[in-house]
Amino acid sequence: GAMLAVRTRAFVARTARISARPLCSVEDKIAELGYELPPLSTPRGAYKLYSRAGDILYLAGHIPVQTDGTLATGVVGRDLDDAAANAAARQCGLSIIRTLQDAVGLENVVQIHKLTAFVACVDGYESQPAVVNGCSDLFFDIFGEAGRHARSAVGTNALPLNVPVEIDAIVEVRGASS
Repeated sequence: GAMLAVRTRAFVARTARISARPLCSVEDKIAELGYELPPLSTPRGAYKLYSRAGDILYLAGHIPVQTDGTLATGVVGRDLDDAAANAAARQCGLSIIRTLQDAVGLENVVQIHKLTAFVACVDGYESQPAVVNGCSDLFFDIFGEAGRHARSAVGTNALPLNVPVEIDAIVEVRGASS
């Protein structure tokens, strides 16, 4: 009886210490992976960065904004190789994360449901999915299973501002509408 009580108290104390530890925030995970979010984009037309319907955010197409505010540019297969294009897609993902941070806070992301990605590429280029993995892998690395999503990866001859990749997203969030 007494030994069981001692073990139970020790287990409860250990569990309380573990529970009191702060959970790793999404921002901590981003820093741990060595990423830095770019500045928040400003729409360059008659649209918003996102539109909210209940718990769903529809994000406009995001382009590869670097942390210094410049853009990655070029056509995949002509100006950029697959690795550079993959990095540009990752920057699109970081831009999307920056918008999510501003819109609802990253701890309120429930699930990234769908990405639609456009890759500016030369005729005959067939590795759009490998390019877009830059964004998909980023979301999984940062959000875990909540970052796993459905997606489309489409090749096109040109994108606005000569960017190599543009990605939009549909994301489920929690919390009050803003």
